Amino acid sequence: MPLTLNELYTQTKHQYHLSMIAGKTGIDHIMNWVYVSEDSSTHDFLKGGELIITTGINYQDETSLYEFIETMIQSHTCGMILNTGKYILSDHITDSIKELCDKHNYPLINMPWEVHIYDITRDYYNRIFMDTQKDTSITDAFLSFIENDSLHHYDALRILEDNHFEKDNCYEITLMKCNKKVISDDLKLRLLFLMESFVKLNDLDIHIAFYKNHFLFVFHDMDEIQIYDEMSSLVSSLKNSFKKLHIYVGIGSSVHMLREIGASYQRSLAALVYAVNKGQEIARFEEMGFFKILHSVNDRNLLVAYHDEYLKDIEEYDQIHDTNYLETLHQYLLCNGSIQHVASNMFCHRNTITYRMRVIEDHWELKLDDTVEKFHLMVAFFIRDYLEVSKF
Repeated sequence: MPLTLNELYTQTKHQYHLSMIAGKTGIDHIMNWVYVSEDSSTHDFLKGGELIITTGINYQDETSLYEFIETMIQSHTCGMILNTGKYILSDHITDSIKELCDKHNYPLINMPWEVHIYDITRDYYNRIFMDTQKDTSITDAFLSFIENDSLHHYDALRILEDNHFEKDNCYEITLMKCNKKVISDDLKLRLLFLMESFVKLNDLDIHIAFYKNHFLFVFHDMDEIQIYDEMSSLVSSLKNSFKKLHIYVGIGSSVHMLREIGASYQRSLAALVYAVNKGQEIARFEEMGFFKILHSVNDRNLLVAYHDEYLKDIEEYDQIHDTNYLETLHQYLLCNGSIQHVASNMFCHRNTITYRMRVIEDHWELKLDDTVEKFHLMVAFFIRDYLEVSKF
């Protein structure tokens, strides 16, 4: 879990003589970097979550300081340390500035001039680096189980158990992707910052990583209804920040051992593919019906062969003669043999459907009064749909 400003402030406030001026309610913001800034025009370089440190050399009056802080708030930085005593004096920090910070839950912290910026930034960089290393080691440990890298399972298990992820517990993998073939580093960082902030704000036990151009979420000891609700809320939150971004989520199934999370990952990937191709934001593996069984068939050629055995001849005939027998047959099976319902679904006269069904039975020698034959045909249609939505 990323560091929060609260953690660093609590651990170092006496060492660097820090004191809270305003915006204390935002102290739990995610902090991912330290950025020394004396110029608001550099805000385009900010990704979100930076702790700003400034001497205020360019902001020695109330108006300019107010506007600088306002710009940093709009840039989604996590807070600001004012190095006061030379360029910024206590008189410059007016009630209007404090009200601005309180309104936006933006921590404004005082650090006296005698404290060197070099010392605090070096300390904070080291802490961030150590936290990043820890987060990376947890990610690598989860991936060793997801990728079934048995050579590293012992070390991975030790790392995860040291970070409260017990080997016998409930885990569930969820994957998220957006409508970008390749996610830029800039977009990835911005999205990760928002995701981690969401997780921290809602006090959720989730590990987040970026893996194979997807965002990977490891849910720990959480039921599936809550997972669905939290992912729905997260998607809504991300869409509010990125209006043009289409987001898709695949939710796997729960497993009860760390060694089994590879299965949850594969199922979440299947659900993600299903969501993308169905054009829906979130898909749960457990709600994929017969597709769950098809997903378990490792031999894709076997599925293709089964489909071709029952449907390929009709499909090719339709393509050559510009007819619609295949969809008529599909609707007939879905409507349990009701000609009237098929005609209604296909916007045709019932006599047209009756004629087509006679041709289908005679030309391809199908016995549609045979339950087993209808079952095979229906399975073939399920395979057709599965092969279509499983294209990535």
